[in-house]
Amino acid sequence: MRQRTNSNATNVWVDGPINKSNLKANNADQVGLQACWYGSDYGDSDYTHTPLPGNNGDTTFTDQPGMHIWYASDDTTFQQLGWRFGDNVWTFQQSWTDLNGHAGVGCYSWGPGTTTYVMFVDLHNTVGFWWKDTNTTLTSTKSHPINVWTNSSIAINNVNPATSLGYTNYFYAQMAETNMISGYNLTWNAENTSIVASDTFTVQGKPGLPGTHLSVSAIPNTSGGNDLVVFYQTNGSDVSEYTRDLVAGQWSSVDIPIPQS
Repeated sequence: MRQRTNSNATNVWVDGPINKSNLKANNADQVGLQACWYGSDYGDSDYTHTPLPGNNGDTTFTDQPGMHIWYASDDTTFQQLGWRFGDNVWTFQQSWTDLNGHAGVGCYSWGPGTTTYVMFVDLHNTVGFWWKDTNTTLTSTKSHPINVWTNSSIAINNVNPATSLGYTNYFYAQMAETNMISGYNLTWNAENTSIVASDTFTVQGKPGLPGTHLSVSAIPNTSGGNDLVVFYQTNGSDVSEYTRDLVAGQWSSVDIPIPQS
């Protein structure tokens, strides 16, 4: 595993601290990997928090953002590490087992509140959704444990075993039978997280290469609204961009050639 970091102040790329850890990813053609930013007031309680001025030594709150990273170390295992702004090392947090190490990882940890989410593909080609509430001022209960990764009740079945996963406004995965990209509207609410069945769609484009890398976003458009943008490969020599209005409408597409040199 290698990291390069760019400073907004200098616009210079330098080696990142993960290089010091000598982490070995799975030796395979397709390996799951995801880095996910978090920046809420609570941050991540896997770390010892620094008291902030004016909060009487309460270490629950922190203004230090950071990242999680998940990478597949073998065919069925992911390793989770964390880094907080100012750290000079990444810290091992836990291993995740019985998962498909060739599939991608999805995450959502930059929203309001104290709950963060991660998504994996299991050994039966099903996407599972895990959540963790990091607000340690709350009392842990059986239905809502605190600071513990907990599998939610929702799942997406029959995905490509090497699917990439992505989330921005909608959650996306590649389906096994058609290799088409499907989008899902999720209501994030810890143990009550749900899929809005009436707002599930298929990107109206060509089938992707099996296990194509997938990148998604939402950007402002000229009409004052926002567009969904999905990038994936339909052949081995270009990237296809598919765009649709955030609310509804037809998908448009354009092929982006990949330079050969």
